[in-house]
Amino acid sequence: MRNIKTGLILSLFIALSLSFSTPAFSHTFWLNATEYFPEIYSPEYGAKTNIYFGWGHRYPVSDFLSADKLNEFNLITPTGKSKPIKPGVGGFLATEVSFSEKGSYIVTAALKPGFYTMYMKDGKIHHKSVPKTGLSGVILSLHFEQYAKSLINVDSADNSFLKPVGHTLEIIPLANPADLNVGDYLSVQVLFKGRPARFCPLYGTYAGFSTGDDFAFVTTADGQGKAKIRILHHGTWLLKAKKKYPAPDELKDKCDEMSYTATFTFEVK
Repeated sequence: MRNIKTGLILSLFIALSLSFSTPAFSHTFWLNATEYFPEIYSPEYGAKTNIYFGWGHRYPVSDFLSADKLNEFNLITPTGKSKPIKPGVGGFLATEVSFSEKGSYIVTAALKPGFYTMYMKDGKIHHKSVPKTGLSGVILSLHFEQYAKSLINVDSADNSFLKPVGHTLEIIPLANPADLNVGDYLSVQVLFKGRPARFCPLYGTYAGFSTGDDFAFVTTADGQGKAKIRILHHGTWLLKAKKKYPAPDELKDKCDEMSYTATFTFEVK
C-alpha cells in the first residue's frame, strides 16, 4: 500500500513540475521593435528602429537571451534581398536597424537547434540541454528548433511579406496588419518544411493582455494550414505556432519528440 501511495505522490509531483516548471526549452522566442512603422524624414537619415529579443514567458519582454544562442538574424528588404544583422550587446541584444527605402521589411531570427531532457535522479527533477543518451529516469526529452519573424512597414505597406523566408516552421500573414483595425481578422498561412502545417495550433496575444504565459486568442489551422486571428486590441501583437511529433528512428536514442516553434510580431495602429 505504501508503494502505491509513494507512486501516486511521485506521479503527482512530476505532473505538477511539468505544469509549472519553466526550463529553457519551453521559453518562447520572439522579436520586438521600438517602431513597427518608422518614417523616412530625409534621404540622409532614412528611417530607424531598434530590434530587441523576447525570450521567456512574458510578452513583450521577459528573460535575457545570449547572442551565442542565435543561428540567424537577418533583414529582408521589400525586394527580397536578405542582409545579415549583427546583434547588439546587452541583456535584450537591442540592435539599431536602418531603412533607406519605403516598403515592408521582415526581420528574421532563429535559435541554434538543440536537445532538452528532463529526468528524475535522487528524488529530484533535473533539466539539461543534452540528449537523453545515458540518462535514466527520463521524463521527457526532445530536439527543438525555434524561429521568429517581425514585420516593419517603412512609410508605406506592400505585400512583399507573402514570400516565405524558408524557416522550417513559419507564419505568413496573408494581409498587412497595417491595413487592419480592431475587430478585423488577420488571415495567416502556417508552413512546415514548405508545406501547409495542417491542424497546427496557433496562439495570439497583445502587449498588456497578461503579465504571465497567457494568450488572448487560440485557434487551429485548417487542412490547408490557414487560420484567422481576431484583432482584439490595438498595439503590438505576438502570434505563435507550435508543432510536435515523435522522434524519427535515427534520433530515438537521443530524444522522444521533435519540437518546433515559430513566432510572428507586428503592430496594429
